[in-house]
Amino acid sequence: MRREWKCEWMKVRYRKIGLILSAFLGIIILWIVWAVRDAPPEEIWDGYRMSFLQISLIDTILMPTMIAMLASRLCDAEVKGDMLKLLCTMEQKGRLFDMKLLMGSVYLAVFVAAELGIIMGMSILYGYGRPLEPIQLLYFVTQIYLVSFVIYLFQQVLSFFFENQIIPLAAGLFGSFVGLFAWFFSGNLRKLFIWGFYSLLCFIHYNWDEKTRIITYYNVPFDTGSLILLLIILALGYIAGKNLFLRKEI
Repeated sequence: MRREWKCEWMKVRYRKIGLILSAFLGIIILWIVWAVRDAPPEEIWDGYRMSFLQISLIDTILMPTMIAMLASRLCDAEVKGDMLKLLCTMEQKGRLFDMKLLMGSVYLAVFVAAELGIIMGMSILYGYGRPLEPIQLLYFVTQIYLVSFVIYLFQQVLSFFFENQIIPLAAGLFGSFVGLFAWFFSGNLRKLFIWGFYSLLCFIHYNWDEKTRIITYYNVPFDTGSLILLLIILALGYIAGKNLFLRKEI
């Protein structure tokens, strides 16, 4: 396994995946700085909850597209020409699928960790007054990372099956639009789309006061039912996706 793991990292060494993730992180930084800078003192005092909600919203828009690009770059070498056939003579086909999935999970973990760093940095810069609730960190990581990982699994399967990566990238763009509008869907309708789970697992809501023009943030119970459903989708998606890849003619 160590040999395959090292080989996978060598294949993506010059893919500039870090630049892709950095570009999307830059957009998130600009978004959260804009949101906090124009916020009244009452909202800045509750800055952690504001940041969690703001980043959840922007991730719903950006992450599906970014994940499509990530999966495309990671699977690029295998889908070109007869490279997959050549690689499968040296590496088990199922192991290749797992290594790609593991690599994607590492990139996503780094990205989510960077987002947490942004939140902590903003709290130091602007001096959030309301203390951070540790359970919120767990909820945030579960919400963003787990949903993103399921989406990555879906995008990896698409990238392996289409030599022309326009189709997987189009699926990512479609997911960005669906994820955004899912915030306005009913709960049951959101569950029909994997991108809708960003909003389903959101643990912060808000009230808007038209007179004072102040937003008040508040906690809502974490949706464990949707979490369980997402884990089931992940397990079934992994089994189905890997079986499809194993049956793929090369």
